[in-house]
Amino acid sequence: MPRDLHGRDIRQAQGFGCRAVVADCAYSVSDDWYLALREANLAYVVALKPHRGTWAPADQPHTPIEATHSLTWRDARRPGDWTPVDRHFRDGHTETWWAAEARLGGYGPDSPCRLVVATTDPASLPEKATWYLTTNLPHPDAPHHAASPHPPADLAEIVRLCGLRPWI
Repeated sequence: MPRDLHGRDIRQAQGFGCRAVVADCAYSVSDDWYLALREANLAYVVALKPHRGTWAPADQPHTPIEATHSLTWRDARRPGDWTPVDRHFRDGHTETWWAAEARLGGYGPDSPCRLVVATTDPASLPEKATWYLTTNLPHPDAPHHAASPHPPADLAEIVRLCGLRPWI
């Protein structure tokens, strides 16, 4: 993190601040990129490729989409693991999307890195309207959130931030 002679964060001293860096899945394949974000002490919300694998025990999910299939969903009145969130679009209209915390390898709501899935339809997970996201913004109920340098974010905030990407 860049600091001035008095140890202050230069970005804050110059009035620069942001809630989180948001990026498409092209960036999520680079471990160096994540390390640079951590070294700069920046929060992030980054899309993941749904079929990009990670290490996990044989009986557990290995991709974001497999982790999503582990979540329960019946219907909008009995959403199981899913939470309705309002997604606001640039043209002013709002849609109800559904978001959930998933577990995959080291990702989880109680981990420093979370896997959040947002979609228009948890039953069918439409390819063009389902996001698989990772973030280092802590879950509000995570035991480590008080020690995190970033304020916690609920599912609605994660979806809102991801929706700020200009290509969505």
